[in-house]
Amino acid sequence: MLKDIKNELEELGYNSNVRIIDNKECLYSYIEGNLNSVFFIKDADKKLKIEYFTGQIPVEKEFKTIDELLKFIRQVFPIED
Repeated sequence: MLKDIKNELEELGYNSNVRIIDNKECLYSYIEGNLNSVFFIKDADKKLKIEYFTGQIPVEKEFKTIDELLKFIRQVFPIED
């Protein structure tokens, strides 16, 4: 599932890499040149979890579908032309 999300994010213009964190696959994504756009996606208990920071405050949200997750990412981390 993370590889599908990775491919979709790359098509939208996000840089994405699959990494192993705490012995689990995690998708690390960001917008090139924007240090405030880093986010992590995990597949946990059949839910998609996104983790990111607002300033120094960590934020975590869960989604049931890839479409909901991608919609959220486009709203919170928009890519400007």
